[in-house]
Amino acid sequence: MRRLLLGLAATGLFAGWPQTTPERTELRRTSTVAEVRAFMAALTKLNPALVPYQPKGAPRATETGKPLLAWRLKGTDHNALRVYVNANIHAGEVEGKEAMQQVLRELLQGRHPALRRGLDLVVMPAYNADGTDALDPAIRPWQPNPTESGVGRRENARGLDLNRDLMKAAAPNTRWLLAMLGDFDPAVVLDLHTTNGSTHGFHLTHGPAVTLGADEGLLAFNRRMLVEVRERLKVEGMPTYDYGNFIPYKPTAEHPPTAWETYDAHPRLLTNYPALRNRLAVLSESYVYRSWPDRISDTRHFVLACLGWMAEHKDEIRTQIRQADQRWSDSWTHGPVSMPLSAKLKEVERAAFDWVDPIRDEQGHLIGEKGRTHLELPSFVGFQGQDFVAAPAGYLIDPAYLPMVLPLLQAHGVKVQMGSSRPRQLPLLQFQESGRKVSPSAYQGIFTLELQGAWTTESTPKKLQQPGNAADLDRAIYVPLDQPLGRLAFYLLDPRSTDGLVFWGAFHSALLRGDGMWGEPPRFPILALGQPDPAPVITHSAPAPKAQE
Repeated sequence: MRRLLLGLAATGLFAGWPQTTPERTELRRTSTVAEVRAFMAALTKLNPALVPYQPKGAPRATETGKPLLAWRLKGTDHNALRVYVNANIHAGEVEGKEAMQQVLRELLQGRHPALRRGLDLVVMPAYNADGTDALDPAIRPWQPNPTESGVGRRENARGLDLNRDLMKAAAPNTRWLLAMLGDFDPAVVLDLHTTNGSTHGFHLTHGPAVTLGADEGLLAFNRRMLVEVRERLKVEGMPTYDYGNFIPYKPTAEHPPTAWETYDAHPRLLTNYPALRNRLAVLSESYVYRSWPDRISDTRHFVLACLGWMAEHKDEIRTQIRQADQRWSDSWTHGPVSMPLSAKLKEVERAAFDWVDPIRDEQGHLIGEKGRTHLELPSFVGFQGQDFVAAPAGYLIDPAYLPMVLPLLQAHGVKVQMGSSRPRQLPLLQFQESGRKVSPSAYQGIFTLELQGAWTTESTPKKLQQPGNAADLDRAIYVPLDQPLGRLAFYLLDPRSTDGLVFWGAFHSALLRGDGMWGEPPRFPILALGQPDPAPVITHSAPAPKAQE
């Protein structure tokens, strides 16, 4: 592949067109943010159809001032399908950044006419701009890397994993992305990565959204899309499968693989989040132990295959999204809307795997194989919801928390109203806590809080707890769930959500009362409107596995 890339450049295929940083440095370096910008500017000079893109009201830079740069290439058909491609959210996983520069160049060169006609693309090659420029050859030493530059950092400058930030939206990058989802409104989001762990026989693994509480019909269609792409790639000689890892995570001859498991179902992950907005998503994970140019080539090949499928099925994609929107709207006319609070892995199929028994050097590079074992294993690449509860009609947020909570809800695009406009005929519900768990260590800089309990019309205030009154309710904000983003609003605001504002610490000052907090207790910061829960306690199962990507 190295010879192929250099040979293509030498034979003049790219004559007159800019080269990516790996191409012009003989694969010694990966691109910086400035180099991506220069490459895109050169493309725009040759073909002005490619234009810089900035969502309305979005941040333009990271906390350190690194620019957040994206480009749009509109389809030539009037009804082109909108697709967003995100790369380098983990800046040590640089293959998507380089592959997408190649893909855009090829589209402008006229090499994929069906995609050029049928798709309206926004591409952000260096999403984690801070990590992109923090290049270091010592990072991710177990993968073959560009020798001169190394690769970037997984996290941003504040130490946040941007692929865990979609719900709490603490980073400007995330608020940029949320603004893009509202402004551009892509039907499909692609998120490009490189694996970390299991030694398997696939060139690339992939995944659809597997989001807790999302529309089941849309999730099934999302999976069908990738199964069909996988079969096409198999015919073309590129083996792929659903992203996951062997169980046990590091198998040995004494403890060989017994199953294959995918990532978790939380919407905090970029591949999962769009499903709560009734949109499709694709995770791409190039195989970490393949060569650096092969990983770029594999990612490019996979992305083009996905885009080709989308261009062919754009009308069906729109129909599926429209039907999912309608199902959510209709659900509010047929009695209580049921939402799961947790999910468990489910076996989707039995599949064939190659387990590679690796030979590694002292840095963890895979330098050979002791052998390969062909296995048929249960494949747990889907989830089944559990701990279902009836969603209330909506939530009231205490006015004391509006300066922090209101901008976040608005960033997500959730519609809010003044508390004075709440439906007065519905009972006001208090949250009756039955259990809690504070994380023993910080996760993303936060000691997270998981609450169990139920909504009830009965109030049992603590001694001297701050009371509420009618004026407080009128000054609150009311978030109805009977709205297009009602699923998202439920998981942001229900106190039992393990990816909501309670979990991520937005209300810690009221809910975590420790030493030195000896004043009279404040009231619970969230109320609900609707019918009380039939049972006072929700029992959670074991948590889903943590994502490794």
